Amino acid sequence: MQSNSIRARTLKAGGLAALLLWGLALVCPAQAGQYQLLADQTNTVVVAARVQNAEQVCNLAIMVQGQPAITREVQAPHFETFIDITPQDTEFVTVTWQGQFKRGNGVAVNACPTQGQTQYRVVFDNAPLRAAWGSWWSSMHPAKAECVRTALQSDRVRYEWFDLADPQVSPEDWKIQWALTQCDAFVAQKKAWGDQNPQRFACVLSKGLKTQCEGYYSATENGKTQPISYAAAVRRQLDNQAWGSGVRETAAAKAARQRADQALKARLAAEEEAQIKAQEQARLREAQQAQEALAAQARERKEKAEADHVRRLQELDRLEQERLEKRSWMLKQLEKLKSDPQADAKADAKTEAKADGAKTKDAKPEAAPPK
Repeated sequence: MQSNSIRARTLKAGGLAALLLWGLALVCPAQAGQYQLLADQTNTVVVAARVQNAEQVCNLAIMVQGQPAITREVQAPHFETFIDITPQDTEFVTVTWQGQFKRGNGVAVNACPTQGQTQYRVVFDNAPLRAAWGSWWSSMHPAKAECVRTALQSDRVRYEWFDLADPQVSPEDWKIQWALTQCDAFVAQKKAWGDQNPQRFACVLSKGLKTQCEGYYSATENGKTQPISYAAAVRRQLDNQAWGSGVRETAAAKAARQRADQALKARLAAEEEAQIKAQEQARLREAQQAQEALAAQARERKEKAEADHVRRLQELDRLEQERLEKRSWMLKQLEKLKSDPQADAKADAKTEAKADGAKTKDAKPEAAPPK
């Protein structure tokens, strides 16, 4: 029952306060404010000691309502520390701090010469704060709103839980004011991409190649300029460090161009390889044809030589046959002579007789003398 009544009062008071006071806070923001805490959850908030002497490191004792006391060492320039608060069954949580001397491990830490107190409202919902911050972002130029959000996130300001309508002073006040001031300068500084959308715009590279580019931020360290993120550029602006900007081809466009270049190189290489292969095949065909011609000539010469050889053999056979025939006739004659020595004479006589007989037949009979 108590928790429900606290919740009802908190929602009513918080909602009315946010609606009535945020109009004034939006006109002159970051002059004051404080976090609201989510009930029954662990909330991280910042505590800062106001140190005005020459101390660089000092010690604080911090007392959180409903929680054990803690001690923290804080250091210049802001003497801040973060603490966790888990509110339960209460509308407000009070936090107090004061300097406390500390000695440990042979090292002494002076007490911070300060003390302070703040109070956090406990809520069950931050919808009114989110709505108020949403209205504030809408009232800014989009580039400035993005810069301020980035700056607050860099400084660990949980702005959606920070109530600018709270009249208390908070360590986050100067961070919010500083973000507003520095983001005005950040947005006003000219960028390499001009008024174009830095995420993607048409551009021409140094060699006249048309492509898609993007803007980027840069920083120079030890004489070397390197790209940095948008958040890093905002951080450098908050720290009063120089930053620059540039233009480069988008990764997607570069990858597409490289793929196209590789495809072109592959095509040209394939065409060259095909041409070389065709030339090699033509050379091989010519060589094969030459070999075939030589082989044909060799076959022709061989066939001719074989034919000549056959003719020579045939001629030799003919001559040998004639020789054998002549030899055979002579042998027959010699054998006749051996068997009948008068054979030649008889043969001659027969020859003459035949000749005489022939003459007698050819001669006319003489006429008979008249009676």
